Order: sequence, then structure tokens, then C-alpha cells
Amino acid sequence: MEKTNRYKKLRRLLFFAVLPLSLVAKAVYSVVKAMRQREDKLLEADRKLAKAAPYHRQRRVVQTGDGIPLTATVFVPSGEGPFPAIIMVHSWMGWRIQCDLLYAPSFARNGYVVLTYDCRGWGSSGGEVSCAAPDRELCDLEDMITWMCSPESGIPVDPERIGITGVSYGGGHSFLAATRDPRIKAAAPMNGWTDLNFALTPNGCWKAVWSIVLFIGSFWALKFNLKNDLVRWLKSVIVEHDLSAVSDELKARSAIHDVDKVTCPMFIVHSWNDDLFEPNQILDFYKKLDVPKKLVMANGIHGFDAGRGDVFVPNMIWDDARRWFDYWLKDDKDNGMENEPAVKYYEPWSRKMATAEQWPPENVSDVKYFLRGQHPEAINSGSLVLEAPGNHEAAELFINNTVANFATSGPPMVRPNVFRNLPIPGIPISIPGDSIAFTSHRLDDELVMVGAPSVSLHVSSSTSECQVNGLLYDVSPRGFCRLVTHCAAMRNDMEPETIEDFNLELIACAHRFPAGHSIRLVLCASDPLYVFPSLVASFYRLFHTAEHPSSLTLPVMEPAS
Repeated sequence: MEKTNRYKKLRRLLFFAVLPLSLVAKAVYSVVKAMRQREDKLLEADRKLAKAAPYHRQRRVVQTGDGIPLTATVFVPSGEGPFPAIIMVHSWMGWRIQCDLLYAPSFARNGYVVLTYDCRGWGSSGGEVSCAAPDRELCDLEDMITWMCSPESGIPVDPERIGITGVSYGGGHSFLAATRDPRIKAAAPMNGWTDLNFALTPNGCWKAVWSIVLFIGSFWALKFNLKNDLVRWLKSVIVEHDLSAVSDELKARSAIHDVDKVTCPMFIVHSWNDDLFEPNQILDFYKKLDVPKKLVMANGIHGFDAGRGDVFVPNMIWDDARRWFDYWLKDDKDNGMENEPAVKYYEPWSRKMATAEQWPPENVSDVKYFLRGQHPEAINSGSLVLEAPGNHEAAELFINNTVANFATSGPPMVRPNVFRNLPIPGIPISIPGDSIAFTSHRLDDELVMVGAPSVSLHVSSSTSECQVNGLLYDVSPRGFCRLVTHCAAMRNDMEPETIEDFNLELIACAHRFPAGHSIRLVLCASDPLYVFPSLVASFYRLFHTAEHPSSLTLPVMEPAS
């Protein structure tokens, strides 16, 4: 009897655990195998194309300067050439098939040679990933351009008409390549980074969730080498709690520091709700850029708007990108690109794209609200007012308990407001000690904000480390709180019990506060779902007097006349 029961349990285990896992493993293997066979079949079919076919493709393996083999696909239009060329770089955790499927064919059909390749460590290329290292991945990119333009490649390319584009990791490559390779004559970086320090350690805070997700997703591209740069970075941050140990290497991978070296026209695509590479760094780069330029600020989460391409549904982003390259690489001066507004940005409340001739838009100016103290026996009684405070106000106290606060920006990578502008709700009350809330009077007229709000504080800390999180809310007449934007900042050089300046810029956005609604700023000591909280238990005091005024500054658009 006991033997029979054991046999039944074993059968149940096989049926409910082993069999489903085997089926999943087989499905994953089949998908990978099908994708690899698909490329072989496409290449075989391309070799049999009729002479009138718009393009054919080749698979090549290119040796880089330091001997790393990189696998590439080359799309060559029909005809004799020479043709303008586009380099396409894939996203993190991807390989060239992303570009081969979604972006390259439309360019090849329109008369461009397109070169896609697996960056080192990814796909079927050799080497290990090191995240756009100047002496490795960026040299690889330059080697690919050199090879493509060489007689040995046999590719009919015009070396004076080369462009580059890519999404996310490819967007970062596009920004960086434009600062160092004069052979690139036009660029269209999409959802890339320009400041990797701000992307991964914004204002001195470690963006833990994103960092770990990116690391786990790249572990196979590290070739499981525990001495890889990325492993060393993670060890410095998690084990040694030392963000400065990686700062210089992240800086070397950031185009913002060499923006003055860009000489090619640039078409920049980004999104308001990109919480991996926040739009602030892109807007800062765009303002400093001194070449012909255009900016598209879409709405989706990281990489969605551009990353989906235009194979399945139309995508204005890629239509405009092709016209940009046509204008600069094909000398198509009649395609209307020159006469269109320099800036397009998404308005969530109207679900339409607005336009401007510059960034920030001409009719946007700063409006400063001063923080006024809350009553010690009341909650949500702090005020945002236009008048500067007097010297009679007491300082507020909030505590860093090293764990969590009730106020939070919500989980990263999940932004429901990109879908029909659904709200991200907030906590309607501020709990004394946990957070401090400052609320404006109800607005007589609607207020439209476009850009990055900033918070200027006067704070004292009980320890040398101080972390402040700012969350900006839109509060309805019934008290419902909708998160508008947020950010965090940390300092570890505070003089204990000394009042010091503490400034942070919130994530740039576009938002309309309707008439009758209020503006609320909530300050707290941690936001674990966005950045790892400070692990130093401490308490902070916030001052807002005539001598030490604290304020919130909003980029407000003037009402249309």
C-alpha cells in the first residue's frame, strides 16, 4: 500500500512539475532554433531573389582591431551604388535580429545599405559585454565602419554618406559615436542615454531595481566572467556602498561631456515615461547641442515608442527618421523636414503631439512656489504660496527609517499613465515623521507644466548622509492624489546639525493641472521602489524662513491668448 502511494505521488510530481517544465524548455528551445533557422532561410531566399528585388542581405563575420569576431548582417539595395549607409545598433539584452526584423528592411527598400551587427558579448559575436566601453564597444563600432567602407568588404557604400541609429543601448551608442567619429554625417539616437551616472545613480542615489534587472539580463553576455566590469560595478555598489568607485567609468560612457564635439545633424527621440534614461539628460543634451537638430518627445515607457518599429503598425517616429536621413544623406531638400518645427512633444491630456521651435518652448517660464510650514497638530497643512516666508516658521521633521515610506513613485517599468493617461494614485495624507506635504490653494485657472520642476531646500541632518525624495501630485477637489513626477537626491557630505542647501530636479514631464485642482509637493526620506533607500538611520529638519527659504519651481506655459 505504501509503495502504491509513493508511485502515485511520483506520477503527480511528473505530471504537474516535470512535464510542464519540459514543455516550456522545449518551447523556448524551439523559438530560439526557429529564429536562427529563419535567418538562414532568409539568406538562402535572398540569394535566389530575382534581379528586380529591392535588396538582398549578406551575413558576414568581421574581426575587430583586438581580434574579437563580430557577426553582422548587411542589407544591400539593388543597383550599382554607391549607396548611403545606416549603421543600426541593437538594444541591451538583444542582438542584431531586432534591427534585421523591425528597422533595416524599410531603409534597404529605400536605397540604403544597412549594417547591423551583434555587439561584443551578444548574439553570436565573441568577447564580453562591457557596456559601451570607449576602448572596446565604441572601437568595435568604428572598426565596423572602416570594414564596411573598405574595398575588401565589397559593399557599394558611399563613405561620405554614413548615418547611425539605434534604440536604448543602440541609442547610447549613437550619441557616443557622434561625439568621436567624424565619418558619421547624420544620427538618430532613440531612447538612449547621454549621462550614465544620472541614469543609474541619479543625484547620488542608486537605481537598484533597474540596475539589477539589466545585470541579470546580461549575465550570459558576460560569459559568466566574475571579473567583468559589470560584476565589479555591482560589487562596488552593493557590497562596498561606494557609488564614486564607478562614477568615472560611467562618465567615460556619457556623451553629455563631449556634446561640443558633435558635428553631425541629430534627430533625437525619447519619451516622457522613460524611467531608465529619464528625459532630463536628453533635454539637457539637446539644449547644449550646436548642430542642426530635432527632438521628438513621445509618451511610452523605455524603448516602446521607437523600439516596436513600423513593420506591424505605422510609426511616425521611423517615418520622420527616414526623412531625416534622406535630407542629410541623400540631399533630398524637398521632403519638408527643414520647414517642420524643431520640437514635437506629447501632451497626455490631449493625447496629441504639440510643437515648438526650441526647447524649452518659447512660452514657458519658471514660477516659484515657496514652502510654508504646517500646523504641528494637523496633517496636510503645509502650503505652497507665491509669497516668500517670514522668520517665524518652525522647521519640520521627517525620519529616515532605512526601510520605506508610505509615499512612493510606484514600481519602475510599470507606468499606467502611458495608457490613455491613467493615473498613478498617491497617498492622500502625509503622516507626521514619515513625510511632509505642501499644498497650494485651488487653482483659479488651469496650469500647464512642460519641462523639469526643481526643488530647492534648506535641510539639516543628524548624520553626514541625507536622502530626500520629492513627489509632485495633482490633487482633485475631492482629495484624490495623482502622481505627476518625482525624483530623489542623496548627499553624504553633510555637516551634522548644520543647515545646508539641498537641491534636486524632478523628472521632466508634461502635465495639465485643471482649474479647481491643487499642486502638492511631498518630501520623504526614501522611495525603495525607485532607488535603494539610504541605510543610515537619521532624521532631517526642513527649514523655510526668510533667511532659509525652501521652494518649488515649475516650468509653466503661458495661457494661449
